[in-house]
Amino acid sequence: MSLPSSPAEPLATVLIVEDEFIVADDLRRRLTRAGYAVLGLAATAAEARQLLAGAPPSVVLLDIFLKGPESGLDLAGWLHERQIPFVYLSANLNNEVLAAAHVTQPLGFLNKPFREKDVLAALELARYRHAHGEEARLRRQRELQVAVNNDIARLYDRDELCQAIATQLDRLVPFTLLSLRIGLPEEQAFYWVVLHKNAAGVFEKVPPLRLLGPDAPDALLQRLTERPPDEVGEQTGTFTGAAFEELCRTQRTARAAREAFGARALAAFPVLLKRHSFTSLQLASPDPAAFAPEQYATVALLLPQLALALDNLLVCEEIDARRRQKVAELALVSAFRNGRELEAIAPAVAQALQPVLPLDLLTLHGVDRVLGIVQDGIHASRQPDGSFRLLPAAEFVHLPDAAARLAWQQATLELEALMQQPTLNVGEAGETRRARNLVARRYGEHLGLRSSMYVPLAVQGRPVAAVVVASRAPYAYTARDLRLLQELSRPLALALENLLAFERIKTLGQQLALENTYLAEEIRTTYNIGEIIGTGPAMQALFSSLGLVAGTDATVLITGETGTGKELVARAVHELSACAARTMIKVNCAALPPHLIESELFGHEKGSFTGATDKRLGKFELADGSTIFLDEIGELPLELQAKLLRALQEREIERVGGRHPIAVDVRIVAATNRDLKQEVAAGRFRSDLYYRLNVFPLAVPPLRARPEDILPLATHFLHRFAKKLGKPLTGLAADTAQQLLAYPWPGNVRELEHVLERAAIMARSPTLSLAEALAPAAAPAPTAAPPVRPFADAAREVIVAALAQAAGRVRGAGGAAELLGIKPTTLEARMKKLGVR
Repeated sequence: MSLPSSPAEPLATVLIVEDEFIVADDLRRRLTRAGYAVLGLAATAAEARQLLAGAPPSVVLLDIFLKGPESGLDLAGWLHERQIPFVYLSANLNNEVLAAAHVTQPLGFLNKPFREKDVLAALELARYRHAHGEEARLRRQRELQVAVNNDIARLYDRDELCQAIATQLDRLVPFTLLSLRIGLPEEQAFYWVVLHKNAAGVFEKVPPLRLLGPDAPDALLQRLTERPPDEVGEQTGTFTGAAFEELCRTQRTARAAREAFGARALAAFPVLLKRHSFTSLQLASPDPAAFAPEQYATVALLLPQLALALDNLLVCEEIDARRRQKVAELALVSAFRNGRELEAIAPAVAQALQPVLPLDLLTLHGVDRVLGIVQDGIHASRQPDGSFRLLPAAEFVHLPDAAARLAWQQATLELEALMQQPTLNVGEAGETRRARNLVARRYGEHLGLRSSMYVPLAVQGRPVAAVVVASRAPYAYTARDLRLLQELSRPLALALENLLAFERIKTLGQQLALENTYLAEEIRTTYNIGEIIGTGPAMQALFSSLGLVAGTDATVLITGETGTGKELVARAVHELSACAARTMIKVNCAALPPHLIESELFGHEKGSFTGATDKRLGKFELADGSTIFLDEIGELPLELQAKLLRALQEREIERVGGRHPIAVDVRIVAATNRDLKQEVAAGRFRSDLYYRLNVFPLAVPPLRARPEDILPLATHFLHRFAKKLGKPLTGLAADTAQQLLAYPWPGNVRELEHVLERAAIMARSPTLSLAEALAPAAAPAPTAAPPVRPFADAAREVIVAALAQAAGRVRGAGGAAELLGIKPTTLEARMKKLGVR
């Protein structure tokens, strides 16, 4: 008795998708007789998907003209994505439909009506092609690996590389969203690139902040440049269905990909780089059934090529960053080149930093003070064309009263204290710090700044200034940018130090040139200390007092009539002092216009007034470490006396237009022919200044009070003029000597010198005789006082005389108004009032 045979194994499984039941049932019966297992009959694409939810069939027979919302071509594309082989059932195909069908890559065509042998042959052929298609697919994978490697190995731009990776991977595994994360913990840096495939099938860059959502906390945004926002990059594998939903529940970026881009499945891949990093690749798709195991494995095969390309990219970026940093350092040094104006330095520094740091404002805080230049502020702001220009604070900072100016100065001092340490101001913390300081808040409001950072500039190991960069972007800077700015601050500080040295050399050169000019003038016009001639008790007392005070630094006030030699005494004080090696600076207070005295004494800054085209050192700065001789001190205007008093009390001055005092070490010697006590009583001289000057008075006696010195002085001058004129002058005639002794010399020694010089020029013999007899000037005869007249009559007479002299003209050069020293409108009003025509 034979055992019953077990049913034969089916040749293959088949799913029939046909909307005509008679045709579908006929195919089922034929295939069943031939040994095939028919999984079922589907009349629509939806029914077919339900039947395919389980184990996929070996082959699908698909009607190309399927009725319903989806045609057979639509379902064919879905089958092709899942690598399910299919054969088209068709009738009356035209060229257009045939071309569309070929795109879906079917494994054959069966034309209605079917013959059984054609159906069986088509199925066998489809099974053969599909089996050998796996080999072809593996071959294509290897070819794709080579193609990917060729396409990305030579790309060194981050965006271009990610575009190429997305394009190549999409050909193998369809997806709509790519996220590449590179974390470099040693550098505290994090790179994140997100690409999304638009309707045209082109990948476009998406701001990573879009994947974080509008409710992302500020702390998360702040650390985004240093670490990833969540742990999606640490996950690996495929996430679909419930796994994907759980991922969205715990990870912010997965949830944002679902909500913003409709993602329903995600595949995460680890990427191993040569350097220490946390690198990962995520692909997302709106298809819940995306990323089959074989697709995941296919992408994994490409990861070594991707890692190699990313390694090359990071190396090239590092090399390029170093190159750009070196270029920036050279540009910074060039910005501070010797002789460059401050107006050009700040924009040049900003232009040098722009390639390596994003910035809309650059501030060199404190550099103007270090360089001793007066400016509204060294700020360079970015213009719409990308260039930078100097931004004066006066454009938007208005300080109407003393309280506002005091508040601004206080805020500046607070900011200077903060700038002693490198600081990063981004996000809410940066906004808070900016709101606390008036200066930072005002600049932020004017330029719309939302992030900034600053580092100090140290000169000779001491922080003297700071460089500040700011941007309108809220998170423009990272800790890495702050480190870069610190590195750039070193060549910037060195360039500043070199510029300071250049400015110092330039200032010393100017000072030396001025001192040489003064010295040359003094050589031509002054006497040596040994030429002070005086043997009488009055001069001996002067010499004794001079010897006592010269070795000290006390202020000396020299008084005496005009021509008595007060300057010679001042020079003797200087020559006997400890600063005799330096040139004594002389200032004649009576010879300077009132509006220039302050600039002449204390100097001025560039731009401090009209015509101040350059910085100028004052006489006090030139006399630093030496003596300044203020001749005719009694002629000094009252408003300047207060500043001179400060220089005496505090030993510091302030240039015209300056903002900071300048310490000076100057010994002051003043001289006057006025009685300063009477001037103080009359209100023309400050009493406090008088007492400061009158520390050690030296009174030079007039020549009439020391007649014993007249002939020695005359002999001294005679020898000098003989040498100067080249004449053999040997002595004075007897009558000349008697006249010199009898004359009262109201002009003192200066008058004696000039009388003898005139006689020496006219002398025709070795014995000098006066050209004309000396006689005291006759006292002027007293004149009767003019009668007092009414003011209107006197004014009318003066105006009429002025009009007559000006030929009737009131205005213009030589007009009556100019002759009278009043405004033309004032003169015309007076003429109208007095009836002058």
